[in-house]
Amino acid sequence: MTELFKLVVIQCGVCSVDYFLDKMQPYELSIICDSLHLRQKDSWEQARMIAYIMAQVNSTKKLKPTDIIKFGWEDVDDTTAPNKPLTKEDVEQIKAIALQREKELKKLGII
Repeated sequence: MTELFKLVVIQCGVCSVDYFLDKMQPYELSIICDSLHLRQKDSWEQARMIAYIMAQVNSTKKLKPTDIIKFGWEDVDDTTAPNKPLTKEDVEQIKAIALQREKELKKLGII
C-alpha cells in the first residue's frame, strides 16, 4: 500500500492524500495505474521530434516522425474502425453488456 501511495500521490501527484486514503475506490486506482505511462507523453513526443529533426537533416528521404519511433498510443488501425453508424440494436447490445459488467463489479464489491 505504501508503494502505491508513493507512486500515485507523491511521485505523480494524481490525487490528494485525503482522497487517496479516505475516498478512492479500487476501480479508480486500477484506471490510474493503467494510464500512468501517458503522464510522460509530452516528453516522449518532444524527444521524438528532436530525433526526427536530426534524422531528417541527415537524410535524403522524406521522413515522418512515426518513421523514427511509433508509440503505443498511436496504434490506431483504420481497418478496425466501424464503417457504418451504430444501429439501435447495437446500442441496446452495448447497454446490456455494460449493465452485465456493472452487476459483476458490484457482486465483487469493486463498485
